[in-house]
Amino acid sequence: MHLVTAAIFIFLSWLARVTENLVLNTIRKEQLEKQAVEAELHYLKSQINPHFLFNTLNNIHTLVYKQAAAAPEAVMQLASLMRYMIYESNAATVPLSREMDYVQDYVSLQQLRYKPSPVVDLQIEGETDACYIAPLLFIHLLENAYKHSPARLEPGDLKVRVEVQADVLHFSVQNPIGRKPAHPLEEPGGIGLPNVRKRLALQYPGQHTLTIQDTGETFTVLLTIHGLHVPAHEINAQLLHH
Repeated sequence: MHLVTAAIFIFLSWLARVTENLVLNTIRKEQLEKQAVEAELHYLKSQINPHFLFNTLNNIHTLVYKQAAAAPEAVMQLASLMRYMIYESNAATVPLSREMDYVQDYVSLQQLRYKPSPVVDLQIEGETDACYIAPLLFIHLLENAYKHSPARLEPGDLKVRVEVQADVLHFSVQNPIGRKPAHPLEEPGGIGLPNVRKRLALQYPGQHTLTIQDTGETFTVLLTIHGLHVPAHEINAQLLHH
């Protein structure tokens, strides 16, 4: 009887230790996977084209040299853009309105390369303050649009649309196609669409659709994200309203 009791005790002790090790190994695995995902997201977010920054600094230098009235505003826009990239984009999500401020600063600084008339037709509809989104999600799509457009752009050639409907975001960017690239625009060999695809898969699995339309004359990217994060105070406000 004592041997049976001892055997049961030993077995239960062994089973408890095996279970504990299994749980600890599972936790360690999940932590490593989480760290790997965070590292990949950090890497993907950091892949902003450095040539844009150098070109912008050169353009601002020219404005300052000419004592142009637009120089101070350009400096402030670049400072806002850098502040967002370095500090604010470390958060998992940011207000969509702040992401749109960043996009507008980026577009304004790119405009320094072109004629006074804006080459980007940017339309924003809906309550951008009412939802949060992963930061730096649209910038690569814009970079891709500029990259594959003709060198000379007419006013409104690049069309960017942002629409918020409840917790659903619709984003699109369309650009005229320059000379035919050696590779399809879906895979330009740069960091544009492949980067966005990876980030969407990691941050919005099963919550997004990404559609590419290439007519030979224009290239359009259509992105829809469902189930955007809505801050708690916004949810309470909506419940009180109803």
